[in-house]
Amino acid sequence: MAPQTAAKTPYGQYILTTGAGIAGQIEMVWGRYFYESRFQGRQPVADVGPGRCWFTRQNPRDIVAIDNAPDVVAHYSRSLRITLGSAEAIPFPDGHFAGIFCCWLFEHLADPEPAILEFHRVLQPGGLCCIVVPTPADMLAFYADYTHIRPFTAASLRQLAAVAGFARVSTGHLPWTRGLRYVYRAFGEQASYRYICLADRCLCRLGLRNRAHLIMDAWK
Repeated sequence: MAPQTAAKTPYGQYILTTGAGIAGQIEMVWGRYFYESRFQGRQPVADVGPGRCWFTRQNPRDIVAIDNAPDVVAHYSRSLRITLGSAEAIPFPDGHFAGIFCCWLFEHLADPEPAILEFHRVLQPGGLCCIVVPTPADMLAFYADYTHIRPFTAASLRQLAAVAGFARVSTGHLPWTRGLRYVYRAFGEQASYRYICLADRCLCRLGLRNRAHLIMDAWK
């Protein structure tokens, strides 16, 4: 269990002072989508670079968050399983996890290879790794965050997975969910979740996708 107080970090304070209101509520809807579409029934699952722990909170019993900011770990350890670590140094043994979720972290890494190798190490045979990253589709938006280093394409994600030796890889874009905030405000959480699922099942087939963000599913 992490201590209840810890030294403040710039990243940690950003995480702990943002995400109020509808932004945090929509994060939870996305967390449900990722968990139920990929990880339900898998245990244990790692949430690497969890941010405000919107994915971890989908199943606090079976998901453990891993973050490198002591103040984030101290804050969320009051109610969730979270431990100090990083994408390049996950404090668990080989083959420990049935799944790994990592959203909007790899674009911040100067060298993504150690992280993908570490993900492969801690996954069980047949385990699923799901990584979400921005693409070069909107470079102005990408570099609006000064901590961003590189966007990814489907080809570069596949190359990264090949470096680590993943057996099977699938890439695709996030569902098209423009107007999700309006749906949430008007109809609530359940309708917003159904909207994301509908976009995933149907709109992608019509060519409507969020081309600014990629998902890679990789199985060990």
